[in-house]
Amino acid sequence: MWFGIRLANSQGEKNSLDETLNMANTITQFIFNRAGVPKLNDFLDLSSLRHKLVAGNVANATTVGYESQQMDFHAEVRRAFGDETMIAGKVTHQGHIPLGHHSEKPPEINTTRVKDGEINSVDIDQEISSMAQNELTYSVGARLLQYRFEGLRKAIKGQ
Repeated sequence: MWFGIRLANSQGEKNSLDETLNMANTITQFIFNRAGVPKLNDFLDLSSLRHKLVAGNVANATTVGYESQQMDFHAEVRRAFGDETMIAGKVTHQGHIPLGHHSEKPPEINTTRVKDGEINSVDIDQEISSMAQNELTYSVGARLLQYRFEGLRKAIKGQ
């Protein structure tokens, strides 16, 4: 037995087991989607990417010719959460290229050019400020995800 399900002995029982597992997976995905878990996961992924960009900028603060990298976090969050005011092409085949502000398109990373007479384009004060702000943003997203899981746990236990 596996989690209270008797493993299949014949092809008919195997198909029944597959159907049961598929239904359990569908129900799980529905519950997580209704609780907003995928959106919070996307939010944390974007915050993590922003942290990597800022950390890379700080690490290269003394690198000659380095162009700082950043992303428009708020625009990327709106795109990931399906902001209806932005136009996006519909992807009908896996070989299609997502056009416009499509949720499957990777985040846009911008670079700042080095100005004449400057070593690089990193403003260390701005980067440290961005890192502190991003830490708070990530902490809030992680806490919201924790609350969602606690709510699901309480619902399952009937509390």
